[in-house]
Amino acid sequence: MDKNVCKWAPVPYFQINQEGTILNSSNITHSYFHSTSNVWNIIHKEDLTKVILMLSRNASSIPITERLRLQTRNKLFRNFRCTIQWKDSIGHLVCTEVKNIKNQTVPSLSVLKSLVNTQKRLEKTEKQLNKVAQIISVKKH
Repeated sequence: MDKNVCKWAPVPYFQINQEGTILNSSNITHSYFHSTSNVWNIIHKEDLTKVILMLSRNASSIPITERLRLQTRNKLFRNFRCTIQWKDSIGHLVCTEVKNIKNQTVPSLSVLKSLVNTQKRLEKTEKQLNKVAQIISVKKH
């Protein structure tokens, strides 16, 4: 890939060698990660084994994808989906942030209505059970 073209990739993109040295990167990469000359400097220590495997498969032209924790500009680790593909001993590494889906999911209106109806039925059933419990309690005395 032309050096100037990769600068405009809309996601964090690195061109790296087998040792993890960054040869080139997209402009947006700098808004995610602090400036570094090697990808090893942003990898969480618990993910090092995954990265070793990704870098060791440089003879394969098949893309390899792993979820990795990478250190961002604010010094916090975030989850990224990282895919690398090797060509001519250069790794083309793309990292896209994985957002927490649970926080982003908004239930639909029909689901909310169903939940409200279920809650009303449960409240009604609870009242009925309480009345039955009172009747049984009165009969015992």
